Amino acid sequence: MPKDKSAKKIGKPLGEADPRFFPVAQAFAGTPGFSLMESESGAMRGLMLNRKSFGMSSDGRFMLKLTEDRAAALIAEGIGKPFSPSAGRVMRSWIEVTHPEADWVALAKEAHRLAAASKPAPKLPKR
Repeated sequence: MPKDKSAKKIGKPLGEADPRFFPVAQAFAGTPGFSLMESESGAMRGLMLNRKSFGMSSDGRFMLKLTEDRAAALIAEGIGKPFSPSAGRVMRSWIEVTHPEADWVALAKEAHRLAAASKPAPKLPKR
């Protein structure tokens, strides 16, 4: 089976990534089940735990999957806004961090803890 070309090792440069994203990726280096994914264009980077996304960065934007209550609280505090990948579509439990002084590493660790606590998806039978 071919290797996933989108996987990147954390030790390699992150190209044109927002400089605030590098410490986030470094914070999870060596964490079991963690991987850093990058689109072929390099425009988007994803934080993955056991192949499930819990965060991503694209064009200076940083998005995280939290609980609906936690996302709502951070939005109310002015830390972020609901994440909308396209006009008219809002992803439940996802927040786009917009506050310039928000601690990306701390927020990513929170999203990672939630992802680690969630039940793994059931394995589908092989065909």
